[in-house]
Parts: sequence; structure tokens; C-alpha cells
Amino acid sequence: MTARTGAIHFTMTHSTAGGLRELWDDIAEGLIARGHPVKRFVLYPPADAEGEGVDMAVWHHVVDARPRSVLAAIRTFAALVRYLRRERPAAVVSAMPAANVLLPLAVTIARVRTRVFLSHHSPTDTHNRLLDRIDGWTGSLPCVAGIISVSDAVGATLAHKPATYRARTLTIHNALSERVERVLDALPRAKAAGDRLRVVALGRLSHQKNYPMLIRAMAEVPGADLEIVGGGEDEAVLRTLVADLNLGDRVTFAGLIPRDAALAKAASADVFVQVSRYEGHSLALIEAARLGLPLVVSDVPVQVEGITARDGTRCGIVVPLDDPAALAAALRGLQDDPARRAHWANLAARLGAEASNARMLDRYEAVLAPAAPAR
Repeated sequence: MTARTGAIHFTMTHSTAGGLRELWDDIAEGLIARGHPVKRFVLYPPADAEGEGVDMAVWHHVVDARPRSVLAAIRTFAALVRYLRRERPAAVVSAMPAANVLLPLAVTIARVRTRVFLSHHSPTDTHNRLLDRIDGWTGSLPCVAGIISVSDAVGATLAHKPATYRARTLTIHNALSERVERVLDALPRAKAAGDRLRVVALGRLSHQKNYPMLIRAMAEVPGADLEIVGGGEDEAVLRTLVADLNLGDRVTFAGLIPRDAALAKAASADVFVQVSRYEGHSLALIEAARLGLPLVVSDVPVQVEGITARDGTRCGIVVPLDDPAALAAALRGLQDDPARRAHWANLAARLGAEASNARMLDRYEAVLAPAAPAR
């Protein structure tokens, strides 16, 4: 094999906007600031790469478009092998099921001494079953040096993997970048006068985020308004639901907007709601906690872990999945009782302070240090 040279590379299957791309950007910039050479690449761009705000100067795309045939998939894999031979990364940290499966194979075929670190950002029972099974095999190849989960709950879903795979696992909890922490800390917390409860939700308009439950709950909280920040494939269906429930003047779709603008909208809200069907360790949840917004989340293991402080204190309100009435009751309780709202706001702020960027970077640096130049 060729000698190990090069930078740390962060990769994922595609560069669609979202929390994962933000996380990789945050970690990459943090490691660069610590003196490590870092690059970022994806297999292919989303169809609307320009509309999604992809920084093409930062994110290299192995091929120009998503493969739509078996032949195109083979060509994409061959291009990935060529990329690895040309760049000879010291380490590659991958995310998303397809990239996690392909990277160990490509590194093996490229015969480069690259250490591969797979990462899981959502429970594996939400992945394609075939890819999940193949991942157990490719993740056991010799080039794989570690398998990172962003929460203990996500890590628990790896229990069905082979023993070799499980022996390589570790958890590194997500955190925000120092820049985002500074932006959040500088945002004004003063709320506009009025007795209406302002609810905010941040995230892609997709099945995962379970927005129909939130919208139906809003129909039972007449003194509340909702703003949803994000774009996605379910927008038309969600707008139809809002119209059917006669909530047109109380539910606003802000669309996909720059991160700082989204944070400013969150800062002006009273409550953050995230009733997702699954998560990994949501950056939006950490952002809302840093802002001191009362947190309302779905009763799934990853979400419960996400609102639990290191000493075991629950710092958010947990509601049953697919129970709009329970969510509405929780929101009415926050609306009707300012002291209750202040209690949960204080706990959220405590949780947000625990999510340390420095601690996250220390963990990634410790894992990657044998493959990366010292500071």
C-alpha cells in the first residue's frame, strides 16, 4: 500500500442542506482552527445544489449528478476510488448509509493507507435494511478504525452488528460551533408584548420531523402561533393540512433560510417543539436549548437523551409520539403558566451550556490524532 499522507476528509452521500452538513462544516472549521488540514467531499450534489446553498468551493463533488442507473453507480464508485488515490487522505469520516458502505470498499480497492471512521447520525432501524446489513460487513474491514454514534441511543441500535464492528464503536455527542454559540449568545431574548404563545420548529419538511402532529396540536391551542423554518418534500401536504384545519393565519412556513436568520427567528419564540419520529442528536435542539427556549420533544429514546442533562435531569417536556392532544396540553400548560414556562426555560439553558464545542472537538481530535498532523 502507498504511504499514509494527506488531510482529514469529512464526507457524506450528498450535500443536501441540513443538520449533518452543518455539523461537518462546524467540526471541519474547528479542526482547521486547531492546525489540522481538513477537506470535505460528497459523492454527488442534490438536484438543486445552488438552491440548497452548497458552498461548491468547500464541498468537492466526486460526480456531477446522482447516479440513476447501475452503470452510473459503478462510474461513481470508480470516481471515488480515483479521488482517494489522488488525495490519499490520512483519515475519512463518513456519514449517511450509502457513503458508510462505499468508503471502506473504495479505500480497500484504492490501496491507500486511509483510516476510515464511519458515523451514525440516526437510529439504524431507520436505514435501508439491505444497506444496514452490508454496513455490518464493510464496517468490519481492516481499514475501518472507528464507528462513531452521535448519541448513546443511536449507538444502542448497533447491537445487531458483528462483534468486530461493535468493538470499534464509540459515542461523540454533537455540539455547536464556537461561531454559532457566539451568534446565539448575542441574540436578544426580549419577547414582543402580547399573550399569544409563539412556537417555533426548525428542520426539514419531511416524514422524520412529524409536522402533521404539531400542526394538529396547534388546532387545539387557539392562543398560539407556529412558525416552521425549513424546506422539504412535504411542504405541499403540510400547507394543505394547515388549510384544512383553518390555521392559515396562525401557521407560517418560513422556508429554507440561512442559518443565522433561522436562529434569529428561534430567539424571538417562546417555545421550541420537535416531535420527530427519530433523530440522532439534533443541532436544532441544542440551538434552542442554548437560547433558553422551553423544549417539547417526542417520547423516543434519542429525543429523551437529547433533553437529559449529564446528571440525569430531564430539561424538557416529553410527549407521546403521534398524540396531538398530549402535545396541545403541554403547550397550553406553558401558555397559561408563566412560572412553568420560566422553569423549563432555565432547565433548557442549563442543558445548552453543557453542549460544549471544545469538548466535542477534543473527542474528534483524540480519535483522529494518530492519522492527523499534530498541532
